[in-house]
Amino acid sequence: MKPCFVVLTDFSPAAERARAYAAALAAPLGAELHLIHVFLPMPTTTEYGTVLPILDTSYVPDTRRSLEMVAAALPVPATAELLETSWTDAVEQALDKYHPLVLVAGLTATNGLLDEWLSNRALPLAHQTGYPLLLVPEHLPDAALRPPHRLALAVEDQDFRLAPGARAAAPMLDALGTEIVTLCVLTPEQRTGGWDGLCAAQRCGLASTMAHSGLHKVVSELPASGILQGVRELQADVLALLDRGHGWVHKLFSGSVTDHVLRHTRVPVLLLSAPTEAVES
Repeated sequence: MKPCFVVLTDFSPAAERARAYAAALAAPLGAELHLIHVFLPMPTTTEYGTVLPILDTSYVPDTRRSLEMVAAALPVPATAELLETSWTDAVEQALDKYHPLVLVAGLTATNGLLDEWLSNRALPLAHQTGYPLLLVPEHLPDAALRPPHRLALAVEDQDFRLAPGARAAAPMLDALGTEIVTLCVLTPEQRTGGWDGLCAAQRCGLASTMAHSGLHKVVSELPASGILQGVRELQADVLALLDRGHGWVHKLFSGSVTDHVLRHTRVPVLLLSAPTEAVES
């Protein structure tokens, strides 16, 4: 089967950047892009009961034609589909049909957790599906539309295991020759550590070269700021974060390192499912 990327798309600036970045990755791999647009009118509750919004009957065919034009304009082979189903079902259908290297989605700039939760529906997918999810910032400059030379894998100084599906990105990273550096943020009291996290990274299977991954330490009391600092110091093109599976409702009320990084990142972020249960078992 030809390698491919599934790109979750609409007509937003973030989605445009995601398509452009996915095309830059696909070109040297000889891979295809499959653009997926989800359409499902949401019912609303009125004093007369639950009703569906009235839509122009031309919306679906017009949107399909627009998506096909977008796909045809890309510099790599691409298809476009409009799926009239729920967000979850649409993603499951796409994964079952295409078995992509990664899922790709745009990352919209937001001002807070609730706004982020409502605007970036793809965020929970790494945990929900186990697949690697590549999030492309809407303000990614044209100069960054190229395959990554260096990826910073941010880890805590403890054991972890990737979900089996998260390793689907390995052929892509191997074929692109991307250097992977393990990044660990430590407090001043922990500054001599980082080695447990490095050992876990070296055996995680993210790429065939992981056994040779080096360790880059950042000493900081603020993990999120430390991760962003490490990306700058390493001049990394992509940042990989572990999704430990705490759920977005938990993050909405408690905040998280991931949330802060996603709101301030200047490079694409690869979310990798690494549930805590996998280590405990």
